[in-house]
Amino acid sequence: MNIRAYIQFYRDIIPFVLVFTLLSKVLFGSFPALIIFLTLGIGIGFLAYSLLKKKEFYFYYNLGITKWKLFKSVFLINLIVGTPLLILFFLTLSYIFGDFRIT
Repeated sequence: MNIRAYIQFYRDIIPFVLVFTLLSKVLFGSFPALIIFLTLGIGIGFLAYSLLKKKEFYFYYNLGITKWKLFKSVFLINLIVGTPLLILFFLTLSYIFGDFRIT
């Protein structure tokens, strides 16, 4: 398993995800943007990468890595990165507003 290739793909796709997340923050607010970063943003980033840089997938194909493996790895890396952000967001809200509950 070539971990460096997966990390490189994450580095290539994350600018698309961040742009979409920032746009959603402007439109919807911080919490929905964070949820979009963790879930929907990966799909949008993957779609944008597929449309704009589809020839670069041959590099990963030559390493024996399919698009599905790339998508799963990016989703997992993003969850590992984003979950502490989500926890920090809830802790901050709990600190600011006291007992914070989602109803």
